Amino acid sequence: MNDVITVMKLGWQYAPLVPGAKAVTTLRNVSCYVQDGDFVGIIGPTGAGKTTLTRLLTGVAPHAMAGKITGFVRIAGMNMKTTSISNISRRVGYVCQNPQSQLFCTTVEQEIAYALENRGMPLEQMRARVASIMDMLHIDALRDRDPRTLSRGEAELVAIAAVLVTDPEVLILDEATSALDSHNKRLLFAVLDAMRRERSMSVVMVDQDTSGMAQWATSIFLMVGGEIIRRTTPQIFTRERALLESVGVTVPEESSKEIPLSVAGQSAVQDAVVQFDHVSVAYPYTPSEQAPALQDVSLQLERGAFIGVTGANGSGKSTLASLLNGMIRPTEGRVLVNGTDIAKQSIGRMAHTVGVVEQNPDTQLICDTVREEIAYGPRKLKLSDADVRARVEEMISLFDLYALEDVDPKSLSYGEKRAVTLASVLAMRPPVLVLDEPMSGLDQRLSSRLMGLLERINRDGTTVIMVSNDTRTLAGYCTHLVRLDNGQLVDAGPIVRATTDQSGTGSPAVNAANDNTTSPTNEDKNEHTPAQPRTVRGTAKQKHEGTEKHGR
Repeated sequence: MNDVITVMKLGWQYAPLVPGAKAVTTLRNVSCYVQDGDFVGIIGPTGAGKTTLTRLLTGVAPHAMAGKITGFVRIAGMNMKTTSISNISRRVGYVCQNPQSQLFCTTVEQEIAYALENRGMPLEQMRARVASIMDMLHIDALRDRDPRTLSRGEAELVAIAAVLVTDPEVLILDEATSALDSHNKRLLFAVLDAMRRERSMSVVMVDQDTSGMAQWATSIFLMVGGEIIRRTTPQIFTRERALLESVGVTVPEESSKEIPLSVAGQSAVQDAVVQFDHVSVAYPYTPSEQAPALQDVSLQLERGAFIGVTGANGSGKSTLASLLNGMIRPTEGRVLVNGTDIAKQSIGRMAHTVGVVEQNPDTQLICDTVREEIAYGPRKLKLSDADVRARVEEMISLFDLYALEDVDPKSLSYGEKRAVTLASVLAMRPPVLVLDEPMSGLDQRLSSRLMGLLERINRDGTTVIMVSNDTRTLAGYCTHLVRLDNGQLVDAGPIVRATTDQSGTGSPAVNAANDNTTSPTNEDKNEHTPAQPRTVRGTAKQKHEGTEKHGR
């Protein structure tokens, strides 16, 4: 077999984005080879240089990013230094960490057909190929959707389809599956494996979730500190488990089965911090025949609860989260926080009460250095200089950002940006904290630190609302669950575990419409009637008087 990728003594240093900022060296003396038809998984802790390597393989760096390069890269027979991005893209497919940034057409079908149309493919052949790839990824129902109305998970599938339809020799995915639910992840890996075997397509995938790589990859590259320290097989996950855990790489569990989560209901809440009153949300550009992102959701959340929000891609999870600080407003109904209608409050005012960490960190980074970014929120709260410094130092320590504190956060990797946005919101210590897929892009070490902090501040009284499809994390930390499906609320209440709950948090109540705690059938969804409010209560332990600490 021939080498489709050759990398020799590759190094890269990002140029400062603003005067006075530091240049950042992210790759050092990297050498590796990828053969035709290989599936290479690139793993490593947050900030190891994985994203930089993908950018250099695709020509994004140095052609579209300022910096200093050393060494040599050849991909699909092309010298990366002397070949334009447009020419590289004809043979190399690339989906970056933020798939929405790659979507710009007015419908999903046009988005997927765009590259084929530019290459002059005959219309009937183009339509057939677009239909085939949409069918393979089960996204035909999105055909006429405006990409701006897609969830992040849906956008990831569309961006991947728009690349696969071109039949690339090499496919490079950089954390491009981080928002996919378990069903769509399994589907994608099966599709990639089939295309790899049938067409000798090579796949290079960067992901913090290593479970798919353990099953499907042919080779694994382990990166630490800007270098590849292992070029090996998926057996590394069993043979060198201790090494992987020591550097922060998630080692797949022996059993990949999801933990089943169910809820039970009893009485109504006593102190609702959040109320959704018959809330519906329909985004602009949404066709009239398309169901709203949220449909008649009525829900009450108890102060001090740790609530997991889950559901399939496109179920409305991120929409629900974005409502809580006024980033979006309901089309119908009301959202109340501490009894106040968010529609009557500015986003800035709501930020004192509700802190939201969105899926895309690029939308939340505004300052020129990491230290300034973390300090921005506490300064807006008019804290003393000493208190601001103390909170910044606490977050820099928690997320191990010492080497990056003077770096422009916009130049960082996706995982590093996630760490900075989490630190920036946590530094404000809002009484209600909303996190949308908070562990996406974080290595196991940082994820564990984050979840430990969330557990602690929740115990001290902070209400935590976390969007996630990671059932192990939901079962391990959350006391309550909200489940959405196709924009509708189907479950809400305390998590019922198969074994006795050892956390000591008790088993508080939920009051569902008609005392029915089961999920509706498909027939029920088709004959949907206005919902009665469901309630999620906190526990006596969670209502500890320590809430004063976070009651800003």
